[in-house]
Amino acid sequence: MGLGVMLIFFAIIFILWGLFSRKQKNRIISSALLVVGTVALFTSILLLTGIYDPYANHIK
Repeated sequence: MGLGVMLIFFAIIFILWGLFSRKQKNRIISSALLVVGTVALFTSILLLTGIYDPYANHIK
């Protein structure tokens, strides 16, 4: 759960930074930041909900 919570903060920072860059007419950097933020947010949701559990194979 720790990585999921940390990724949410990074995702919010990247998404806000991407939106701020878009207002400054910096399209390539803003699009890249928005994509990275969206992927980080999606990954954190998968980790927090338990759909993806990287330690599931080790617990038997």
